Amino acid sequence: MKTLRRWIGGIKRRLSGLLEVKAGIMLSQPVLPESSVASGQGLTEPELRHIVRYRADLACSEPEFERRTRRGNRLYELSAEGQWLCYGWVAEAGTRIGVLHNLQLTVPERAFYIWDCATDPAVRGRGYFRTLLKEIVNAHYPVSTLALVAVDTGNHASRKALANAGFRPVFTYYSVRFLGFVPFSFALKDGKITAAQPQFDGLRHGKAVVRGSVHS
Repeated sequence: MKTLRRWIGGIKRRLSGLLEVKAGIMLSQPVLPESSVASGQGLTEPELRHIVRYRADLACSEPEFERRTRRGNRLYELSAEGQWLCYGWVAEAGTRIGVLHNLQLTVPERAFYIWDCATDPAVRGRGYFRTLLKEIVNAHYPVSTLALVAVDTGNHASRKALANAGFRPVFTYYSVRFLGFVPFSFALKDGKITAAQPQFDGLRHGKAVVRGSVHS
């Protein structure tokens, strides 16, 4: 029986490597004049910093840091008392970035896209990720008018923090990858199923729906 379970487990692992089905939600919010930000609890007032030089304690390698910054991305870090709390990368306007599998986003003019965020496990649940999001949005006013972010549908903690920070859904997207290829992907918006990539392209052309109004 144990041999059979190991055999079945091995098959599942091999299949999971061959077939990958993922879903995410694209969210947005308008960039408004700076408002008060409720900071996380437990440390003194956190500070947002733009990291311009590589450090050994960063989550990515030095070549990856240099590659991302060359392509129009910035790394922001929220810290307090010399301790990093959370970080997030920001793709500036005009930057083209992969979202999921072969789905790509070209960041619209006067907009930015927040991605690859993480919080120190020791301070999770204290509201620092929400603070990071609000600080990043405030830092881009008034140059930018729209903030974009994508989140995995299964990441409920991040979805809650994004909602609390003012982000609202634009569309949900799904993608299937089999044997390294993406046979199809689609998006669900306003109850209608469409091809996924045109929805990302639509953001570039000012078709993002934010809080019930169309921004063009």
